[in-house]
Amino acid sequence: MLTDRSQRWRDRRSLFVAGDSVIDPRRYAVDVVAHDTARAFLTDHHYLPRYPAAQLACGLFGPGDAGRSALVGLIVFGVPATGAVITRHTGYADPARGCVLQRLICLPSVAANGESFFTSRAFRLLRLAKPEIDAVVSFSDPAFGHCGVVYAALSGAYRGRTRPRTVLRIAGETISERTLSKIRNLESGHAGAIDQLVRLGAPRPETNEHTADWLTRLRADDLLQAHRQSPLFTYCFELTRDARRTARDLPRLAYPRRSEAIREQLSGQYR
Repeated sequence: MLTDRSQRWRDRRSLFVAGDSVIDPRRYAVDVVAHDTARAFLTDHHYLPRYPAAQLACGLFGPGDAGRSALVGLIVFGVPATGAVITRHTGYADPARGCVLQRLICLPSVAANGESFFTSRAFRLLRLAKPEIDAVVSFSDPAFGHCGVVYAALSGAYRGRTRPRTVLRIAGETISERTLSKIRNLESGHAGAIDQLVRLGAPRPETNEHTADWLTRLRADDLLQAHRQSPLFTYCFELTRDARRTARDLPRLAYPRRSEAIREQLSGQYR
């Protein structure tokens, strides 16, 4: 179904608000929030409930129950899967000059243009808290009907689509290659990575079983399943004059249409 309504999420369910509703900035505030607060909000509401490797979390506060201010939106800026995500789409040789907008969610109570209002103010907080970050890369997943309308409204540079790739999932949740690498190679943090898979239903490694063999066993038992991920729409926000100058030779393509995302969502051609 094609719609000009804004998609929202609450209790991990997709909901929509009228596209003609407009946010009243006087009734909302944006501020940095603790990671524990952000993690709980994400777990309760987002369709991707796992909290990413975060650098900064910003909350949108607005009218809640009984007229009290409540957390009604969340943005999480995080670490990319690889430094190449930043260098490829920003032009910077140093990946520390950029980050990834990992999660963006507003509850249905927020007006249709709430995301653009929220994101623009979250960028300001990011620059204050992390002045070394000059650019933000973000992705929209057409598998969920997203094409980046919010990012286009904020004049983000559209870089095109990622290549389709195969990822591993357990209980419907994608496990990042970085997490798998930690487990496979017994790197720092591998114990927490193992705990993540166990929480999703995997049995713990057996005594004296190497973690690489454990992952192989999970694949053989069909607990860790290969999934063909659709190409993602890629955007970059150049937050400073230096970022715009550095990225001047990178592509700024015509924005994708919402119908493209809907078509891919319905076709399931990469699933």
